[in-house]
Amino acid sequence: MKEIQRMSITDSVVATIKELIISGEYSINDKLPTEMALCQELKVSRTCVREALRVLQALGFVEIRPGKGAFVADFEKKSERSQGVFSNLDDARFHDFMEVRMAIETLSVRLAVERCSDTELQSLKEIHEAFLEANSSHDMIKLIMLDELFHKQIVECTKNPLLVDINKQVLDAFRVYRSDSFSNNTVYQNAVEPHSRILLCFETHNPALAVEEMKKHLDITTKDMEMINNTYHKGK
Repeated sequence: MKEIQRMSITDSVVATIKELIISGEYSINDKLPTEMALCQELKVSRTCVREALRVLQALGFVEIRPGKGAFVADFEKKSERSQGVFSNLDDARFHDFMEVRMAIETLSVRLAVERCSDTELQSLKEIHEAFLEANSSHDMIKLIMLDELFHKQIVECTKNPLLVDINKQVLDAFRVYRSDSFSNNTVYQNAVEPHSRILLCFETHNPALAVEEMKKHLDITTKDMEMINNTYHKGK
């Protein structure tokens, strides 16, 4: 395994581990080395490795199993399934996805606040802290991945396998829009405060308020995308 030449670059760790998975050095369902082992092999900090694994989880290459470690996910099967589910939805637009997200994520956040374990809450806090750091450093790639992972973690806290599966399919199809929503150098900051307020609802065990905060967050996302699209068309 190659050493990472610049210690603080999470993107390099992501690219290295992803390359090892795609090349077949690590097969599907294989357990990856521990965080400490990866730190030693890649010559990077544990924080860097942890962030890289979260990004790879968001991308669908890694599955993090609480108490067991990180495993190679069946990324090929997930990709094929996603393409199959949405292959006939070429006419689906941003607002169609947002309507579905509004239904899924408001239900999810209510159930998640009610069912979230202490370990899952800590994971959500760590994702948010990494998101704040990425915001401070204006790291667009991390912001996109961590934003997706924050919302994905909330749905997984519901412990409803059907809801989790549907959300994964929507996430895969929605990813292009999430990238666009962060293309403006001021828009991506608009997710910071909503994420903080949603996290506070978890900490105070307030599912009703969490639903309201999620609605506000998704409304802001919709307006931001409309602004980006309007700016784009005016410039043409």
